[in-house]
Amino acid sequence: MTKTLQAALAPLMIIGSFCNLGLFEYPLGHSWLYLSCLYFLVIWSFLTYSVYYPVYSKVGRLLHPTIILAKITILIAAITSILVSFFYSKELKMCLRELSLVDDVMEAVGAPKEYQRLRKWIIRITILWIVYVFQNLVEVIYYNWFILDSDFDTICGMCSLNYPDLIHVLNALIWGTILGYTSSRFHQVNGRLHILYSYLFENNAYYRGQNRSIVVCQWITEPVDRKQYMWILM
Repeated sequence: MTKTLQAALAPLMIIGSFCNLGLFEYPLGHSWLYLSCLYFLVIWSFLTYSVYYPVYSKVGRLLHPTIILAKITILIAAITSILVSFFYSKELKMCLRELSLVDDVMEAVGAPKEYQRLRKWIIRITILWIVYVFQNLVEVIYYNWFILDSDFDTICGMCSLNYPDLIHVLNALIWGTILGYTSSRFHQVNGRLHILYSYLFENNAYYRGQNRSIVVCQWITEPVDRKQYMWILM
């Protein structure tokens, strides 16, 4: 049974941390900033000096400059998205914590938490992303090995060139999941507020009707009381 929002998002966030789209957390909720930064520097230094620079320097003469510019733009955008995810990791934690508070309030007013359902959807999304990665790798390996007859180093380099694209897809899945869950919960909040407003409006109308009947009774009984007071005085 999934009890927290962080536990429901854990499969997707773990994959994201290994792709530098988040900080390593162990145990859950305890971030390792220095380890994540060191991992980022090691991975991207290796890819830059061992793969990207040799491949682009060789293939750059064969491809159109527009294609090279597009690939470099995707690479820079991937690195920028990773740095942004590191910078806003605390804000993301605060957002998830506030969403958990919203879920607690919604559970108190009768709306059950959907963490188990969310976790199942996230596992499916993670599996689909892994299948997409393997499909991409199979296409690149097949094209370079059987059609271009490339060697092993070239095939590894071409597979690594698609790594920024996979990061963009995973980043879109992470933020799309979080924003979609936030939107669904606030839709439920609006629905509960409408129900509460209609309930309060009906009660207010009922109490107004009771107050009006009391005022009418007072208006009717006041002249009778005045006549009694007049007879007593006489």
